Amino acid sequence: MKNKLVSKMLAAALSATMVLALAGCGETASVSSASASTSKTEASVSTSTESSASVSEEAKVEEPEYDFGGREFKIGSYYDMTPDPNAGALEAALAERIAEVESKYNCKITFVDLGDDYVADYVTSVLAGDPIVDVGYVITHNLLPSLIEGGIAYPLSELDALDLSEYKWRSDVVEAGTYKGKQYAMLLKDPEIRYGIFWNRTLFDKYGLPNLYDLVDSGEWTWEKFQEIASQGNQDTDGDGEIDLYGFNARENLAWCYLYSDGAYVCDKTADGIKVDLSDPKVVEALTGLQNFTQNVKFRDAIDWSVEGWDSFIKDFRDGKYMMCLEEFWISYAYLNKEEDGMQDDWGWVPFPKGPSATGWSCYGKENGARFILNGVENPQDVALVYDLITDLCESDDEWDDLMEDKLDNWCDDAKTVELVSNIYNNKLSVINGVNGFGDLNGTINEMIGKVASGELTPQTALDTYQTAIDAAIADISNHDYNADMQEYTVEESTGE
Repeated sequence: MKNKLVSKMLAAALSATMVLALAGCGETASVSSASASTSKTEASVSTSTESSASVSEEAKVEEPEYDFGGREFKIGSYYDMTPDPNAGALEAALAERIAEVESKYNCKITFVDLGDDYVADYVTSVLAGDPIVDVGYVITHNLLPSLIEGGIAYPLSELDALDLSEYKWRSDVVEAGTYKGKQYAMLLKDPEIRYGIFWNRTLFDKYGLPNLYDLVDSGEWTWEKFQEIASQGNQDTDGDGEIDLYGFNARENLAWCYLYSDGAYVCDKTADGIKVDLSDPKVVEALTGLQNFTQNVKFRDAIDWSVEGWDSFIKDFRDGKYMMCLEEFWISYAYLNKEEDGMQDDWGWVPFPKGPSATGWSCYGKENGARFILNGVENPQDVALVYDLITDLCESDDEWDDLMEDKLDNWCDDAKTVELVSNIYNNKLSVINGVNGFGDLNGTINEMIGKVASGELTPQTALDTYQTAIDAAIADISNHDYNADMQEYTVEESTGE
């Protein structure tokens, strides 16, 4: 499979030189008198006058002809997202495809660095009637419900140029961006799944702890075994009576991983918005498992902001001060890569352990980066079509899998991590929290969970105590003033100038 990918990349490198040379001519190319098609279904496909029997196979799959009249399509984020051809096969394929689309279809793709105030820029420009970019990067909990209800995001499901059920799109992000029956978010397929357990294989061997891969394969990677190993991993290496090598740290979202790993998803999307149901017995079961862990295992879950930064737990795991840590998979390439002064010990990754009621592995995510189309852009059909065109990188699902494998090979420390991560995204086991963007509701639920984790309330008592407040927070969603929220974005931006 890798040889196949390398061959494709060599061919791509040869053709890219020609494509990039032609791309500079895009601005002077003559514009067709016919307007560009606004959807795949409406586009006219060039056909031969020969009989259908003589049409070549290549002609059958040839793309429709488009002419976008030299239009510049802008894609914005808090950083410059221009694909780097040297960053791997996926980035190289994307860079080549963009150049091809620019040359063939008379357009320009520009990536705009909007800086840290990118969301305020979206809001301010849309409200002023002049969207700053066509497509923007956004965190799912900012998009839903705020930017949707505030009129900043355009419903992608109303654009027939996009089919978000295609293999190339991340299904968890599409679902996370679905609200009141419409889709607003998209993200090109990648293996950057959410939370799981990173473990230091070198330290596990040194202290005689069980191999987590063996536990996963045997079905023994459960809450009970996780708790046992987290306790065994605590080490007093200098004999002073204090733990200086912890078995586990959790920077955030441990409670939600317990809920999701037991099948207690809590939130459902509805035609009216969302529904939160805490009556499922799995909720009590998950919160009981959480409390049992927090009250019986010494672990780090609170950053000391006087001496630590937000990523201190990540860096300390990298430096061998923790046996395990609960983190999102992006730290694999951002902090752990040996070739970039990352983690020198051997490491691995496994899903969060299964709860008693779980039917399979899960991968919880509190949020994810996504792409959306800004409301008010010129001809959103063309915007959707161009974004669809530049992300058409493969002709088959197998080719997409090759690109994913290439990326994982660069991120992971061993083949077993590649296998387990691939299982998560191939089987759509990653789920993004549906209530995270609803501030009051999310805050109330997290306050309740905190009472359970601290041991102040039993799970059932906590649910009974907070049910009225949770119901009130849900009722307030329909009355929330999202227009006022949008004005706050614009006020913040003007204040900072």
